[in-house]
Amino acid sequence: MIVPLLLAVSPALTPSVEDEPDLVVIDGKEIACRVLYEDEETVVYRARRKNKEVPAAEVGAIHSVERSLREFLEAYDRVSAADVTALADLALLCEGRDLAAEARNLWIRILTLDPENEEAWTKLGGSKGRKGWRMKVRGRFYTLEQLRERVADWKNAMELPTAHFLIKTDVAPERALDVAINLERAYLTYYDLLGPHLKLYVFDEIPEIHIFAHADDYPVPPTPREAWFSMAQNTLYVDGSKDDPNVGEIAANLTYALIYNSFHRTLGKSGSVAPWARRGLAEAFGAAIRREAEGRVRWDFEGPYLPHFGSHARDAQPLSMKQVIRAGYTAFDSGTDANRYVAQSYTLAYFLVHGQDGKHRAGFAEYLRSSFEGKGSTTHFEKILDVKLDDLEKEWAAYVKEIGR
Repeated sequence: MIVPLLLAVSPALTPSVEDEPDLVVIDGKEIACRVLYEDEETVVYRARRKNKEVPAAEVGAIHSVERSLREFLEAYDRVSAADVTALADLALLCEGRDLAAEARNLWIRILTLDPENEEAWTKLGGSKGRKGWRMKVRGRFYTLEQLRERVADWKNAMELPTAHFLIKTDVAPERALDVAINLERAYLTYYDLLGPHLKLYVFDEIPEIHIFAHADDYPVPPTPREAWFSMAQNTLYVDGSKDDPNVGEIAANLTYALIYNSFHRTLGKSGSVAPWARRGLAEAFGAAIRREAEGRVRWDFEGPYLPHFGSHARDAQPLSMKQVIRAGYTAFDSGTDANRYVAQSYTLAYFLVHGQDGKHRAGFAEYLRSSFEGKGSTTHFEKILDVKLDDLEKEWAAYVKEIGR
C-alpha cells in the first residue's frame, strides 16, 4: 500500500523546555505552566521559568500533557488500530488535549488504512488537484509514490514527533507509528514505576529515537547490540533491520534515555546513576516488556525475572556486593564476567525494591538520586540505607536463593 507521510517537523509539535502547555487552578485563578510532578500531597509546576511547590489540597484542577496522554492511551487501547472512524475520533480528542503530535500521527495512521481519506489529508495539509492528493514537503509537492520512495532512504528519514520524543526512521511507516505509541506508553510506565518513589519531574528535552531499516546505516555501537543510548547526543540508536527484534534489549536501552532525562530535569544538573543501579533498572524494564496484538506492548512487573535469579542462585562464585556496586560500565558489556554482572545488578536492584517487605525501598530511591550527583560509593550506599554491607549482603543472598530455586 502506498502511504503519504509528512517529513517536516512543525515547531508546534516539538515543545521547548520553556513551553507552558499545562494549566493549574489555585484559588480560582488559572495559571499557565508545566506540571512537573503531582501526587496526593504535592503539586510541583514551572511557570515563568520558576518552579513552585504547593499542597495538592490547594489545587482546584490540573490539566497536563501527562494526564491527557494517559487518557489518550487508555482510549487507544479500547479500539482497533484498523478502525478509521475510531482513530479519527481519537485524533480530534488529541487536538483538544494539547497532544498535537499524537493527533498528527493518528491522521497519518488513518492514511495508511484509507489513502483517500479527505479529513486526514486536510488535517495534514495536503492539497487535491486534478491528479489527486499531494503533499508539500520542504517546498515541493509529492505524490504518494514519490513520498514512499523518499522516506525509504535514511537521508530523507521520516520524522515523527510524539509528546516527549522525536523519532527519525526509514522503516515502514506502520511500524514507526506503532513505535510512537509504545514510546509514550513506556514513558508513562517508567514514571508510574519510579516517579512516586523518586519524585521525578517530567522532562521536555525531546530525546531522539533513530531507527534504521538497514544495518549498514546503523551507527556502530560501543559493543554489539541492537540498541544503544548516547548521553552526549541524547539519542537512542536502534537497529531496525531485523524481522524479529530483541524488544527486551531495546526497552532496556530506552530506559537509559528515560533515566538520564528524568534525573537531569529533576536534579537540574548532568550526571549518571551508578552503573550497577542503572543496569539493574534497565534489565527490570526490559524483562517486563510483553508484546501484544496490533503492534502494542505492555509491561508486567508482577514477578521477578527468573533467568537472572536462577543464574545468580546457581553461581558457584557469585560476585560480592562490593564488586557489583563498584563496577564500571564496561564490566556489564565485556569480559568473561559480563553476564554475571548483568544478572546480579538486576537481582540486587530487585531485592532492594521488594525484599524484606520493601524496607530498603526508600533508601534505594535516595541512593539513586545521590549517585546521579556523584555519590555512588559503597560507603555512601551503607549510609543511605543505614545498614552494614555484610548484613545486607546476607539478606540479598538468602533472597536470591529463595527466588532462584
